[in-house]
Amino acid sequence: MTSKIFRIPAFAPGLAAAAAVCLGAWSASAAGPADAYKDRQMRFITMGSVGGGYDAYMRTILPYVEKKTGAKMVPVNEPAAGGLSAMNRLVAAPADGHTILLTTGEGAAGAQLFGLTGVNYDVRKLNWLARVSGPPKIVMVGPKFPFPTFAEALKAKHTFIWGGSGKTDGNSDYQSVLSHALGFDSRIIHGYKGSRGMNLAIEQGELDARVITSEAAARFVRSGKFRVILSLSRERAPEFPDVPTAYEVGKPSPAMAKWLDWRAGLTSLGRVIVAAPGTPKAKVDYLRAALKEVLNDPAYIAEAKKRRLNPGYLDGETLQKSVLEVMDALDPKELAEVKEVILNKYYKKR
Repeated sequence: MTSKIFRIPAFAPGLAAAAAVCLGAWSASAAGPADAYKDRQMRFITMGSVGGGYDAYMRTILPYVEKKTGAKMVPVNEPAAGGLSAMNRLVAAPADGHTILLTTGEGAAGAQLFGLTGVNYDVRKLNWLARVSGPPKIVMVGPKFPFPTFAEALKAKHTFIWGGSGKTDGNSDYQSVLSHALGFDSRIIHGYKGSRGMNLAIEQGELDARVITSEAAARFVRSGKFRVILSLSRERAPEFPDVPTAYEVGKPSPAMAKWLDWRAGLTSLGRVIVAAPGTPKAKVDYLRAALKEVLNDPAYIAEAKKRRLNPGYLDGETLQKSVLEVMDALDPKELAEVKEVILNKYYKKR
C-alpha cells in the first residue's frame, strides 16, 4: 500500500494558511500531555488551612510534582465549609487538568451520600488521581475516662459522651454508626472548633472520647494525656497493634458489621487528589502516572515521615473503583436508616 502525499497548491494561499494551523495543532497534540504542563501555571488547591494536616501534605508534595511535570505550582488554601468550598471551586474551574485538589475522599463522598446542602458535584464523575494517605480511625480517650478498656466500658453499660464539630464531620457520623452497630448508649456534643477544643474537653472530662485517625492519634498520644482503646477497621491500626478492633470487642451482627464495613470503607478513601469532571483522559492518565512516581519516590516518603505524615499511596484507577463501591454499598433502605441514625439519634448541641 502506497502512502498518499498531500500538497498545498501554490495558487491557494488561504488553504496553505489553514493547513499550517491544522498541522500546528496536530503537532501540539502529538507531543503529548506532558508538554501542556511544562512552564505552565498549575493550581494546587487544598481544603486545609495553613499549618494544618492537609496543608502539610500539599506543601510536601508540591515541589515534587513541580519537578516531575515542569509546571509552576500555585498553592491555594480553601478551608471553608469542611471541604465543600474547595470542591466546588475545583468543579467550577476549567476542566483542563491545570487545577487539582487535595481533599478528603471520605468527606466528599459522605457529603453526597448524606445529602448535605452545598454539594454541587457528583463524586462518580470526578477524576480520582491518587490517594495520598489512608489511615484507619480509632477511639481516643483522655486521663479521666474511668475504664482501662473499651470492653470494660461496654460491660458496665457506660454512656459515652463524644465530641464533634458537626453531625457529618467525618468523626461524629462514625461515632453514631459505631454506637448503633454495637448497641451501646451515647451522646454526641457538636459545635467544637476543631481538634484543640475537643482534646481540651477530653482532658478536662467534659467528653469521654472522640473518633480520630490513627495518624493524628499517634501524635496526641505522645503527650501522655491520651490513649487509644479501640480500632475501627477490620484490622488493628498499625500504630496501635495491641488495641483490639470493634469487631473483636463488640461482635456485631452481620447486618451491623455491614454498616461498620461501609463506614470503614468510606474512611479508607483517605486524603485524595482529584481533578475536575470532564478533564481529558490523556491529561488524567498523565497526572495519575506523575503522581504515582512522586508518591512512591523514596525522597518524598522520607520527607513526609520526617514531617510526621503517614504516606499511604493508592493508584487513581483503584481509588476510582473504591469510590463507586462505597457509593453503592448500601441499598436505599439501608442508606435511609444510616442517615436517620447519623443525623438524629445521638446529638446534643453544645
